[in-house]
Order: sequence, then C-alpha cells, then structure tokens
Amino acid sequence: MAQVDWYIEGPEFSNCNCDYACPCQFESPRPTHGDCRGFAAVLIDKGHFGDVVLDGHGAALLYAWPGPIYEGNGECQAVIDERADGRQRDALATILYGGETNEGATHWWVYRMMSTTVHAPIFRPFEFDVNIERRTARIVIPDVLESTARPIRSPATRAEHRVRIQLPNGIEFDTAEIGSGTTKTTASIRLDLNESYAQFSFLRHSGEGVVRSR
Repeated sequence: MAQVDWYIEGPEFSNCNCDYACPCQFESPRPTHGDCRGFAAVLIDKGHFGDVVLDGHGAALLYAWPGPIYEGNGECQAVIDERADGRQRDALATILYGGETNEGATHWWVYRMMSTTVHAPIFRPFEFDVNIERRTARIVIPDVLESTARPIRSPATRAEHRVRIQLPNGIEFDTAEIGSGTTKTTASIRLDLNESYAQFSFLRHSGEGVVRSR
C-alpha cells in the first residue's frame, strides 16, 4: 500500500524486442522471440514525491526477462537524471522500482516484482526528444543508451502506417501511438534492438496507478 503521496506526468517512450504488435499489450502468452528485453523512459513535466518536486527530470528503466514477464526471473536497472539532487534521486529510484505503489498498480511495480536481479540505479544526463503525435524519438543517455524511433512504414508502399493501442484498464497508459524503434545500450542490461516495437504515450501515474482524470 502506497504511504507517500506521489504523482508524475509527462511523455513516455518505450522500445522492446518484440514485433510491432507487442504481445504483452494483448495478454498473449509468449513474447515474439521468447524473451523480453527493452526500456521505458519518461521526461517529467510535472511531478512530486511527498514534498519533493520532480519537475523537469528524466528517468528510465532498462529490463530483461528470459521468457514472458509474468514468469519472472528478470533483471532491471533505473537510470536517473544526474541533475536530480539526493532527495530527488531517492524519490525517482523508489518510484521506478515500484516502491510506495499499490500492488500491481503500475508497470514499474510489476517489473520490479518480476525481477530477481535489481541493479543499483545509475545517474547520467538525459537527451530526451519525443514527439508523440509524429511518432518520433531520440533519447541519449551517455555511456548507457541511445535510441531513435520513427513511424511504421508499409513494406509495400513505404507510406507511414499509424496504429494506436487503447487500454482502458491498463497499468501504463490509456492510449499509445505505435512506432518503430532502434536502441543500443552499453549498460548492465544489453539491448540491441533494430526497428522493433516502440510506443509513445503521455504518462500520468500515482501510487494508486494510472490517473485517468485530473
């Protein structure tokens, strides 16, 4: 049960190793390639953790599982904007590792509970350029991660193909635009993704889960 009142909102970008229709979003039993690897990053437009203001900071979580997430035995690592002070770093690490969150209320809580290895958070500068409407992204975390994304294009015509996923009862977003992402990492969790599933959404979360009206 969440004890500290917290809330964050801002654009979120995520890229994993599955095909464009990520099986997790449809409760399919297995990931596209059997395993699940990826990351999610958010730039906090507005946020707080108790009396700690989180506005303007970037944060990301890298993750990997040998099978589907629900089978567990995964690993995760938080990456936090190095501009954050000590209290902000502690607050963001708590949120990204599912602390002060009701059971099952956020994707971060699930990722943490399904991970047997939780790496210590690292602190780096963030370059975060995400346009949800255009389905484009460029995220650079020096010595950790570089990711770009673009709209899906038809293999037949090369025309842009627009797809949205709506999850009225989801634990991460209400609506996400879907694109094509490419990501490489040099951190503890290896990612080498090439034009795989990417999602763009505007995240609104509290310790009770997705905030659908505010």
